[in-house]
Amino acid sequence: MRGLAPMLVAMAALLAGPASGQDAPAPRPDHPAADRPAPRPEPEAEAEAEVAPEPAAEPVPEPETPENAAAEAAPAAPAPTGPPIRATLRESDFDHSACLLELTLLGADYSEAPPILDPDQRDCGIDRPVLLRQPLPGIEIPGGAPMRCDLARHLAHWLRDFVRPAAALLPGQPRLVALEPGSTYQCRPTVGTAGESLSEHAFGNAFDIAAFRFDDGSRIEVGPRQDNGDLQEAFQRAARGTACLHFTTVLGPGANAAHDDHLHLDIKARRGGFRLCQ
Repeated sequence: MRGLAPMLVAMAALLAGPASGQDAPAPRPDHPAADRPAPRPEPEAEAEAEVAPEPAAEPVPEPETPENAAAEAAPAAPAPTGPPIRATLRESDFDHSACLLELTLLGADYSEAPPILDPDQRDCGIDRPVLLRQPLPGIEIPGGAPMRCDLARHLAHWLRDFVRPAAALLPGQPRLVALEPGSTYQCRPTVGTAGESLSEHAFGNAFDIAAFRFDDGSRIEVGPRQDNGDLQEAFQRAARGTACLHFTTVLGPGANAAHDDHLHLDIKARRGGFRLCQ
């Protein structure tokens, strides 16, 4: 029995396993635990580990200048509507042909010209202009003047019916040979309207006379005459007064400072046939 007791104690120790605090034996290479892969981190952990992208740089605002401020403050100009004014004055084929025939019968020296347009102002221009060199035979416009045919026709009738007979009453009975022009066709606003309306010159409807020239070499300049009572003043008054029988606007010395050195004649159409004679 004494020899059996030690054997029982040794067998009990083997069955109890390693003592507390001792290292467990390393698994054998063929043990299933050796082939198990290491656990992967969870998706959330991987997302947290990614580097966050840098925020996009904000655009730097352009510095404000007076030009920028004016451009932002000024509203866009409305696009023009309707036909340009020059187009509304275009003569029909019949009226234009009749006017040209009348000029020919009066003996005028003229030629038809290409349309006159203005690239900066759509309303300005003459759709069917004539270049008038002589409204009547022997009465010249130096250099010629572009205008609408209707204006040329009225100018020829006025010279024939009133101005030429009045010149025959001057000392020596001189013959009228030329009209010295002021403004003819010109794209510009009406004087004194601060650009709010266009002049009749802008449509070929107006002609300015700066002086009358005669065959004896004399000339009568248009200007203030201070009621001096001579025949030159009488001639100017006669020409100016009778002009309102053919033209709807007649302005001259005394009307305003802009017309002190010429007679302005135009054929502007007004309601009721109103005429402005000053």
